[in-house]
Formats: sequence, C-alpha cells, structure tokens
Amino acid sequence: MTTPDTGRLRSRMVETLATDGDLASPAWRKAFAAVPRHLFLPRFYRQTTDLAGWEPIDQHHPDWLNLVYTNQTWVTQLDHDDQRWAAAVEHGSATGVPTSSSTAPGLMARMLETLALSDYHRVLEIGTGTGYNAALLCHRLCSDQVTTVEVDPAIAVRAQRALTEAGFTPTVIVGDGTTGHPDGGPYDRIIATVSVSRIPQAWIAQTKVGGVILANLHRELYDGALLRLSVAGGGGATGRFLPGYGSFMPVRSHPLTDTGSLLDAALAAPTADRRPTRLAESDLHDPDFGLLAALLVGGVATIGFEPDTGYQLWLLSRDGSWACLHTTSGQIEQHGDRRLWNELEDAHDRWRAWGRPGRDRFEVTIDADGNHHLRIDGRPNPVAVL
Repeated sequence: MTTPDTGRLRSRMVETLATDGDLASPAWRKAFAAVPRHLFLPRFYRQTTDLAGWEPIDQHHPDWLNLVYTNQTWVTQLDHDDQRWAAAVEHGSATGVPTSSSTAPGLMARMLETLALSDYHRVLEIGTGTGYNAALLCHRLCSDQVTTVEVDPAIAVRAQRALTEAGFTPTVIVGDGTTGHPDGGPYDRIIATVSVSRIPQAWIAQTKVGGVILANLHRELYDGALLRLSVAGGGGATGRFLPGYGSFMPVRSHPLTDTGSLLDAALAAPTADRRPTRLAESDLHDPDFGLLAALLVGGVATIGFEPDTGYQLWLLSRDGSWACLHTTSGQIEQHGDRRLWNELEDAHDRWRAWGRPGRDRFEVTIDADGNHHLRIDGRPNPVAVL
C-alpha cells in the first residue's frame, strides 16, 4: 500500500539518521530517501509490552507505516516457520525465536557507508532477508552489480518479489551464504547481514585483492563485533573492528548453545568452588572489554536471572563448565574443567595491561589456512588465535 505520506516519512527517517551520525554521504542519503522500505516490510512482528510474545503488524494496523519508517529492527519470521504468522494474527500474538528480520536503518547506513563504494564496484550481500538492503545497494550502484544470497527459499521469493516491485533486479541466489557465490565474482565488496563465528575462506577467495569484507563476528558472550577486513594476496585478509556496535542473527549453520539445558545441568551440580570475585558485573558491560573478553574466552554463553537471593550472572560452556556470579555477595562459584571466571579475570588483567584499548585497536589477521589471529595496535605478535 503506497500513500502520499511515504515520501515524507522517508525524508524524516533520513534526517533522523543524519542527525544521529549514521548517514553522511549524499549518495546514501539519496538511496535511503528513494527506496520505499514499506514495500519490503508489508508485515512484521513487534514484541509485546510484557516481552512474552510477538504482536503481528501489517498494512491494516494504524501504526504500520510510522513503524516501518523508524530506526528499528523488525522481526519478520519466527522459528524458521512462516506459518506462525497466521497463528499470530488469529490469537493476537505468538511466541517463538526470531529467525529473520529487517535491520535497523541506522546500522544499515553505517555499514553501507563503511563499504566506501565506487560506482564500478561489484557487491555480494550475504543474507537477503527482506531485500531492503539489496535495494539500497542497487540504487547506489546498478542491479547487475549486486548479488545477494538467502538460505531460506520462502524469504528469498518474497524478497525478489519486493525488489521487482521497487524496480530493482539484482541476482538473488538461494543457498548457504557461507559459500558465497563464485559465479558472480570476484567481488569488490562483501557485506554480511548475518553473523559468522569465523570469516569463511570462500568469501576471501571471492573478493578481489584490496577488496573489503564487512561482517559481524559472532560470539555468544558479546555479539556486537563488526569487523572490516581488507583482502590481501595469497588468500589472507586483515582488518579492525568498527567502533560502533552491530549485531545480526547467526547463519543457520552455526550451532547455538542450548543455554537452558546447560543451566539445568549447572543447577543440578552437587558442588562448586566459591570465592570472592575480582571482576564486577559492570566490567562486562564495557563495550571494549566485552568484545575482547568474548574473543579471548571462547565457546561461552551467558544468561542472567534474579532468584530470591539476588541477581545471578551465569557463564556456560558446552563442555559442562560453568561459573555463577552472585552480584549481591560478590561471590563467584565455578565448576568443571574450565574455570570460566578465572579466564574472564585474566582477560581483564591483560586488557588493563595493554592500556584498556578500544575495540578499533583490535586487529584480526586471517592467513591462507583460515587461522584468525588477534593483535593489538598492529603489533607483530598475536595475543590470541581465535
């Protein structure tokens, strides 16, 4: 549904993004002002006020257009199941885990600006989703310079339909985005709107020397790491993390930790070591240390809840190791082969010894064998292999 208000709403959104510092270049301002986001979001879910479920919003909702043109991420699928929508409409809401979404325009703008596109560039997008980001790329370049890959066939069909309606015809591929799309390469830029635990070698192989890969490096302890890599000769790449937060759903081939089962097992453990903590919970909220901790203390998920004894923060590893911070008493309990809280405290000690570096001082170098090396300030010796 197109109404006379959509142009005004797009202009308002562009001004908001510019004021917030997310949108600067004239070319991208023009793209965001021209591409109709509402064509790509005919329906979506909004979290209910009690946070217990998801309310369906479509073109019949009085706030639909205003919500579309806000700087918000909107969930478009639950549990990989499009049939959940009908149940949500019937009952007024649905429960489930988000499995596809339309990213907040502010984050999209920051990432697109970071690509530093030239008019001749060819771009591969990993994670088509609604197709809105691909449409922006097509407006900035030309449709025949854009290839986008989506793993979910139904989502890909909807995206292609919306792209066609908006007047864009990029190459839309249904497949595993971690393998890229070699037939369309080599690319000058690869941008991922899904997260990966490691940068796939296929992406590096399909990017021209000097080209750029921009992706969210997924870690469950902290998930906001946006990494910009420049591809070198010989199958390697190097780059740094962006200073701002950016997070996406992980690729579907990435196994997520079952925190519920691990927590149940931890709660049933008969004994655990207990001692005072050297690290406060607030330290984990530091965006720079939080990122470094997630890189150094790998394979760990976190969950928090508040029983009668006070708020608890749990670290959970798939090998059965766990740590629990009792924030009221400042005591830490640990169990298993790994002493997770010790690892976290050691990471904090290293971070302070390095002068509390910001995330944009962390550098990742990927060699031809796919090994990811973490460095600080370009120092020759890596501080960790990720």
